Amino acid sequence: MAEKTTIARPYALAIFESAKEKGQMAKVAEALQIAAVAVSDPALASMIGNPDIADEKILALLTELCGDRASNEVGNFFKLLAEYDRLTVLPEIANLFDSYRAEEDSTVEAEVISATELSDAQKTEIASGLKKRLGREVTLQCSIDESLVGGAIIRAGDLVIDGSITSQLNKLGQALSR
Repeated sequence: MAEKTTIARPYALAIFESAKEKGQMAKVAEALQIAAVAVSDPALASMIGNPDIADEKILALLTELCGDRASNEVGNFFKLLAEYDRLTVLPEIANLFDSYRAEEDSTVEAEVISATELSDAQKTEIASGLKKRLGREVTLQCSIDESLVGGAIIRAGDLVIDGSITSQLNKLGQALSR
């Protein structure tokens, strides 16, 4: 995974800078997300790199899927990726592009996994605490995992806060076994 991210980074940065310069961040982001989902599909993934299938067919499919979001620039970007056998790193490119965009907008998306449904007050408290800690606007993506027993796990960029009961019980068990 780290290798794909390393490969994807210069491509993501190049398309990000270009989209920023041309004021097309939203369109390019959508096109990259659509293409990333497409190349992750097993049917299309098996076509990429297959010598019996011309790159032009794959590029035409990606361009068609992206619709009006596939400007000439995005189409050329896909051609460049195909030329250097990099279409398979489109998911990493899309993720990096989103990260660069969030950095530019001073926003961060935080994933909150809790044992039970969070109230609006809890969500607001978590978001404001993260905003204070990270110095950015925070958007929460909440999900439920009952196996946590209680508490929550919060992931925002590189920051991970594990306040789940399961994690605390594991730590207690490790301390007692010493």
